[in-house]
Amino acid sequence: MTSALELIEHVPVAAYAFRFKNDDFLLERVSAVVRKRNPELMEFYGRPMVGLYSDQPHVVEAARRCIQMQEVTKIELPVRRHNRNEATQFLQLTFVPVPPVHIILFMQDVANAEVAKTAQNESEARYQSLMASLPDGVMLRGADGRILFCNEVALKLFGAESEASLLGNVDALKPGYQVQTESGELVEPANDPSRQVLATGQPGPGQVLALVGGGQLRWVRVAAQPIRSAQGVLTGSVTTYSDITERVTAQSALRESAARLDLALSAARMGVWEFDPKSDVGWWSPNLDSIFSLSGRTRGLGGFVSHVHPDDRPAMLANAEKLIQGGDGDSFEQEYRIVGEDQVTRWARIRGRLSCASAHRVLNGTVVDVTEQHQLEEQLRRASRLESIGRLAGGVAHDFNNLLAAMLGSVELVAEHCPEAAQRDLETIRHSALRARDLTRQLLAFARKQPVEWKTVDLAALVRKIELMLRRLVGASIEIRIKIVSPVLVQADPSLLEQVLVNLVVNAGDAMPNGGLLEIRVARETATNATDDAAVLEVSDSGVGMDEDTRKQAFDPFFTTKSHGTGLGLASSYGIIQQHRGDICIDSRPGHGTRFRVTLPALDATRCATETPAKAPSIRPSSGTILVVDDEDIVRDTAVRMARSLGYDVVAAASGAEAIECISTHPDGIQLLLCDIAMPGEDGPSVAARLRLQSPSLKVLFMSGYLSDMQDVQLAGASFLQKPFSRVELAAKLAELQRS
Repeated sequence: MTSALELIEHVPVAAYAFRFKNDDFLLERVSAVVRKRNPELMEFYGRPMVGLYSDQPHVVEAARRCIQMQEVTKIELPVRRHNRNEATQFLQLTFVPVPPVHIILFMQDVANAEVAKTAQNESEARYQSLMASLPDGVMLRGADGRILFCNEVALKLFGAESEASLLGNVDALKPGYQVQTESGELVEPANDPSRQVLATGQPGPGQVLALVGGGQLRWVRVAAQPIRSAQGVLTGSVTTYSDITERVTAQSALRESAARLDLALSAARMGVWEFDPKSDVGWWSPNLDSIFSLSGRTRGLGGFVSHVHPDDRPAMLANAEKLIQGGDGDSFEQEYRIVGEDQVTRWARIRGRLSCASAHRVLNGTVVDVTEQHQLEEQLRRASRLESIGRLAGGVAHDFNNLLAAMLGSVELVAEHCPEAAQRDLETIRHSALRARDLTRQLLAFARKQPVEWKTVDLAALVRKIELMLRRLVGASIEIRIKIVSPVLVQADPSLLEQVLVNLVVNAGDAMPNGGLLEIRVARETATNATDDAAVLEVSDSGVGMDEDTRKQAFDPFFTTKSHGTGLGLASSYGIIQQHRGDICIDSRPGHGTRFRVTLPALDATRCATETPAKAPSIRPSSGTILVVDDEDIVRDTAVRMARSLGYDVVAAASGAEAIECISTHPDGIQLLLCDIAMPGEDGPSVAARLRLQSPSLKVLFMSGYLSDMQDVQLAGASFLQKPFSRVELAAKLAELQRS
């Protein structure tokens, strides 16, 4: 409309521009000719036409017809000139519509036909210039739907070469062009808004459509209005097309960017938040509701605090209050526990920043779910704690094994010379020592230092083998069901696996003091996203179950809920399974029983052969000279006597230096070395290496109460014997060493 006002400025006749508003016409501007004749007229800007022509209502009516019909309207008006002699003179008023809401009124004397003609031509030229200058496309249709006018903008949108190619046509689209809705549905030509207005006689609601053609897609907002005559007859329609492609493209890009951001935030289990402390109104990313299981109904500080763990609320409120009272740019970072509506506690790392740039203070920041990180840290702390306890347990077991080696060895040596009446007491001593040995084995199993004798084991056969013993362990009130889903072979130490199964069954039996059902399940399964099969051993009971705290501590050493328990059964089972490169986990709830699930790497059944039972070793007379080296006197003396009882000549040494001296002072030579690994000063491997320099053919048998001692031994041909050992085991190892 700015161009139209500028155009009327230099019109040689009187011209007035009006805007149609609130059912009247408001004066906006007059031409220079009018201002020259009547400068005071500028004071009437903004006044309604009804007030200016209150005594001539037909002028206002003519203006209404012009705006309704959107066509040029002319009337003649008798006026009296106060500065002229003529009593009355007729003026011709020409109303020219300027869509959508403006009209221009031209006034000229009827007697001056030439001036009137010129004014009319100029008016039409201005009208054409006005249409051409509009940034939107404009189309006029007649009552029959044929196109009467189309400006340059509309021509480009429709792909037309010229206005002449469209005038008189009904279809405005060039071949190959089409109109689509926002959802991509095709709009038929008959449903074009400019034609729908003619069909219904009602203004068409503004809608966004896509014009597709010529390798381009243009988004336009279309608004159509009917044109009626003074008598209300529908004479045509006027339609405007506003090109909003850039805005739609920007909005689409913004939505895509927001969607990508939401996806990234959700993947990172992260969200953003904002809080206005003055109004106590807050907002956070909708994805946080699902991450922390919040309803999203309460956005105030109090509503959020109600979800913070009670132990964390004081610190959270103190931090929030401190930040609110701070200065622009102050920030904080803290971790709190959030209790969701599912009653699950999750950890949230909350970062916040105070902004005072606006009229009031606003807090905003980010929230990250760090529950998994806390769980991993807890697992790491637990693993570190177990590792420390494991080292302690291994060290204790090492010292115990030294003592037990002397005890068991002495019992075996005394038994041959003791009278019959004392044999029962010796057996009691031996039995107690063996129980102590089993206890140290549990400690070593927990520390994952128990020596493993690897064999191919049929897991189902192993369960069947000790089934009777298991039934005796739990008693008649508990029903045991064994379910072999599929046979499966594993590489394991069968005695250690038996120990694990016994521990799990005993634990299950204790959980059912009044009887119940115990199920042992063996199966071969393929793990998700894994190519290797897993051997699965499950022990399930219908007992009292465990709460979360008990379940988390179940594998901790010395933790027990039993008045008579040692707390090593499950801990040693955990160590054994870890030593076998497997895993053991618990699924339990109070009142719903417990299920222990053990998984081990399964062997390929087509390439595995079961081990044949080894024959029990026998003691045969031996000969040769053996050097026994151990810093523990009782262990060394016992080993010396056991070796002599086997037929060996024995030389003893309490340290590496004594051992070197023994090699030098025995001209007959020493063929075998039985040496402790862990000794103060120079350790066993170093002593053996030095002895080998003087006697290269020396055969070496290391002994230790701690398996990890053997891990760093690098001596060719050396063998190992775990303390405590029997005469039979010592004889077998020495004989094997002599044959090698």
